[in-house]
Amino acid sequence: MNNYKTDKTEICHDWQENLIAFSKEHEFPAEAVELLSNSLELIIKNEHLYHVFTEWEQKYWENPDLDYVLLQKISEDFDGEEGISKYTFDLLFMIGISRRTWELYQKRGISREIFHDSMADMHWKLLECHQMYDIWGTFVMHWFPWWFQLKRFALGRLQFELIKFDDEYEKDGLILHKDSPVINVHIPSCGKLDYTEVQKSYEKAAEFYRTEFMEHPLVFVCESWLLFPANKEILPEQSNIRRFLSDYDVYRTRENNNDLWRIYYGAEQNDFENLPENTGLERAYKKWLLSGHMAGQSWGVYRYEKEM
Repeated sequence: MNNYKTDKTEICHDWQENLIAFSKEHEFPAEAVELLSNSLELIIKNEHLYHVFTEWEQKYWENPDLDYVLLQKISEDFDGEEGISKYTFDLLFMIGISRRTWELYQKRGISREIFHDSMADMHWKLLECHQMYDIWGTFVMHWFPWWFQLKRFALGRLQFELIKFDDEYEKDGLILHKDSPVINVHIPSCGKLDYTEVQKSYEKAAEFYRTEFMEHPLVFVCESWLLFPANKEILPEQSNIRRFLSDYDVYRTRENNNDLWRIYYGAEQNDFENLPENTGLERAYKKWLLSGHMAGQSWGVYRYEKEM
C-alpha cells in the first residue's frame, strides 16, 4: 500500500520526526545529529532540493526497486547547493526512505530486530565518511540499493545477501558453478570481530536462508582484505581476523593496497612512514608495508555443515 503523503507540512514533519528517531535509535554522535538536522532544514527551505527529495522519495514509495541508476540520477539532480555536502544529502535521503523500508519489512514478516541491525549500517557509513573526509554523511551511495530492495540483511555481527556464485570451484566434494546459490558475506566496520559473535551470525543466516538451500549445500562466500592469506604472517596468532580467515578456503588473491583505507582512513595516501600506530592492527600493517610488502584482497568459500 502506498502511504506516501503529498502535503508539504506533513512530509516535512515526517522527515524531521524520522531523522530524530533514527538518529536516537542508532546512536548517532550529537555533532552529526546537529549537522544532519540543520541540513534537513536547508533542504526543506530550498525549493530545488525539496523537489529532488520528494520526487525521488515518492518514486521509491511507488516502486521499491531502488537501483544504482536511480541513485545516480538523484546525485545528478543534486548540483552541490551551497551549505550542504553531497555526502550529507545522500545519507539524509537514505534515512528518509527507511520509513518505507520498514513497511516492506513488515509486509515480508521480517523482524524489527533485523530491520534495526540492517539500517544500523548507516551508522557505520556515517562514521567512515567522517573519518575519511570530516563530513557527516556517506560517500558510498552505490552500496545502499540492496538494503532498500530487501536483498541484503544484517544478522548479528555480519551482513548477508543471497547471490549466484560468479566463478567455478571444486574441492573436497564441493562443486560450485556460476549459477550455484551462495550467501555473500560482508563485515561492517562496527568494532571487534569477535569470533563467537561471528559464528552466531552464520547460524542466524543459515536459519534465515534455510529454504533456499534445501537441495544445495549451504555455502558462504566472501571477498575481503580480511581473507588475505598474508594476515597469518602480519597478525598475531590470537587475532580475530585470523580466526575469521580460518573458516574459509581462499581460492583467489590479488595483491594491492586498495583497501588500506579501511585500516587507515586515508592516511596511507601520504606515506607509510607516517602511518598511525594507535591499534595493534595499524602497527602490524605498518610494519608489513614498510618491509616492502603489499596488502591484498582475497576470495574464499566456507561450507557450512552445522545442522540446520
